[in-house]
Amino acid sequence: MSSQSQRPVSRRPTSTIFFILAIGSGVMRTLSVVFDYIALNIVSIDAISFGFMSQWVSFLTTVIIVAIISIRRVTNGRRQSIGYSLDPDFDRLRLLPKKPMIYIIIAGFFAGISTLSYYILVGTADASAMLPYGQLVIIYLLLGDLLAEKDSPTVIEIQSLVSILFGVLLIGTTPIGFDLQALLIVLGPMNLSSAMVTYYQRKTKRFEIRPGLRVDALNMRLWSLLVLNSSMSLLMIPILPPNAWQVMADNLFQLFWMMVGSSATAFLSIVMYIRALGKGSMAVVNSLSAISVVLGIPVTIIGNFFIPGGFGDLGADPFLWILKILGILLVMIGIVALQASDIRSVVLIKVKPLTGDLLPALFAVKGVEKAAALAGGIDYLLTIKSRNLSKTRSMILDKIQKIQGIDHIETLVVIREYR
Repeated sequence: MSSQSQRPVSRRPTSTIFFILAIGSGVMRTLSVVFDYIALNIVSIDAISFGFMSQWVSFLTTVIIVAIISIRRVTNGRRQSIGYSLDPDFDRLRLLPKKPMIYIIIAGFFAGISTLSYYILVGTADASAMLPYGQLVIIYLLLGDLLAEKDSPTVIEIQSLVSILFGVLLIGTTPIGFDLQALLIVLGPMNLSSAMVTYYQRKTKRFEIRPGLRVDALNMRLWSLLVLNSSMSLLMIPILPPNAWQVMADNLFQLFWMMVGSSATAFLSIVMYIRALGKGSMAVVNSLSAISVVLGIPVTIIGNFFIPGGFGDLGADPFLWILKILGILLVMIGIVALQASDIRSVVLIKVKPLTGDLLPALFAVKGVEKAAALAGGIDYLLTIKSRNLSKTRSMILDKIQKIQGIDHIETLVVIREYR
């Protein structure tokens, strides 16, 4: 892992990097789903067998990628790994410290459940539905925040949750009504597990190995994928078709490059997603990565133009497609409304004489996006975000005030800003 002194000064603002990472994660996820649908259309193979084979090819691909980008090169007079440009915290392929490794094991276990749910749905739903289905995780993340804070939701939060939920229900409509089994999988194991994965990935990425150095996203992806595949395999093996091993052996080489393409794009998607989680809140990252929702319909239409039926059955009923488009719009409206309702504030803090370093404790307060130590009359500057001013006071400022050594707090609410 890289040294703190080796960190470059980026030419791009932090907010720009955050948006590139979060949106790029959604684009890469879309491409990964595209590769999966093409592979399933090329040969006659069930989605569960394909998923089992694809995930282990993905692990081997990830090991090779991380091993290659661990190679050191001289840049500006310093020896740095190739992967340093993907994540400045990365140095080489290695085991993580004990505490973040525990987080990775938990995240990988839940990721195995979510991935199994994904492959079950891939065999029944088209790409335009699969991409929005994953956005329900935002509902669980927000509900989790509310339960943890023992707080009641605001009107905007309720409206946004209802909009996202009904949008997904419309997207899941079929010519004969709702696919109840698919919706139960989406509402249950797929997104509940995804919420747990997001939570523990964020805890891992924000874990400081030493001041200024966090766990890197590349090793996180590698080790979490190993746990994911192990837990997923234990769940998959009992439900594999009787001839699954023969089918996988027969189609391995034909599908190999499709699986590698899916693996590489999924690798980039997860790495960008994890890095974005280290820079912003879970709900905002998921909101920005929801670009995959918008891409769902054009990908399905264009993909079926080149590979008829390869991205799901388009159908001939225009009313059904109107419902799907309305569903996608409702999902996007709910996500954008959640993001737009945020209130940002700047907090100026003075501490008592002889107080030690409070930067880690201040940054650990939920809702604090950035924390900086200053020289001069103000000791610390925080950037915080919440749903309303009441939550800013009760959920964030009260916790900051309780930190030992705090002398004075001044809060400035941001009315308008340029990024």
